[in-house]
Amino acid sequence: PERGRQGGRFAPAARIFAACAVFCCAACFAGDRPEAEAADVAWVAEGGFCEPETVLPLPDDTLLVSNVCGFREAGNGYLSLLDARGTALDWRIVDGLDAPLGMALHDGRLFVLDTNRLRVFTWPGYVAVETIDLPTMVANDLAVAADGVVYVSDTAGHQVVRLDSNGETSVLTGEARFKAANGMALLGRLLYVGGERVWRVDLDDGSVATVGPDWLTDIDGIEFEPDGTIQLTPVGGPLVRYRGEGGWQVLSGPGISSANHGYAPRLGLALIPTGFDNTVIAIRLPAD
Repeated sequence: PERGRQGGRFAPAARIFAACAVFCCAACFAGDRPEAEAADVAWVAEGGFCEPETVLPLPDDTLLVSNVCGFREAGNGYLSLLDARGTALDWRIVDGLDAPLGMALHDGRLFVLDTNRLRVFTWPGYVAVETIDLPTMVANDLAVAADGVVYVSDTAGHQVVRLDSNGETSVLTGEARFKAANGMALLGRLLYVGGERVWRVDLDDGSVATVGPDWLTDIDGIEFEPDGTIQLTPVGGPLVRYRGEGGWQVLSGPGISSANHGYAPRLGLALIPTGFDNTVIAIRLPAD
């Protein structure tokens, strides 16, 4: 199994259809941002984080957290490992990184973006096996497709870089067209890119569509639930969900100020890293 921005898995047809129903209908996006509801917080982890950026749920229900610990400061960054209840198993399961941001797991390999380099580790085991330099200005998040192609958002370059299995890189769509490109997720052959807006890229025909309401901006995290519900987190913001006919839902509360969140479907938890408060907040998702 694979996790991480939902990369590496072709979603069931019903799940893809549900997501397309959400993001293909312009009428679905009318209206103002709804009032926030109180999030149901399952637990708050704290004590050993340093600017946590991304939470990656792993197949064994442990949670990997990237810690930036000073952007572009060499050697300060690290990865922390938590159990499903937020208890630290190892605050520094991987150490000596620079500024680790996005992470993904595919085919027994853990991918970590670290100051415009893609670092590759075994999983399990966390043994470093490869480092790939990227032609990016600020490599932020990534998604890995089922065929092993890696897509990397370049925030300062306003583009998405494609890295194929031979190590060749190219600019997705051939141009920079994703302003402040940030969080990413794959749903089948559809790549969702967050940033100033949310964009959907059809990887088969190269078409790009802007999706979501105007108030949905500065998107850091994107995840999909099994029924096609879409989760998004604006930088420093709450958890936003779109549930089809159930409409938009905003979940917030004390301390919820998200970076690149993760989603653990088996645990029923959205996992919010708070770079300012140095915590990870687990939100139980409400039953629809």
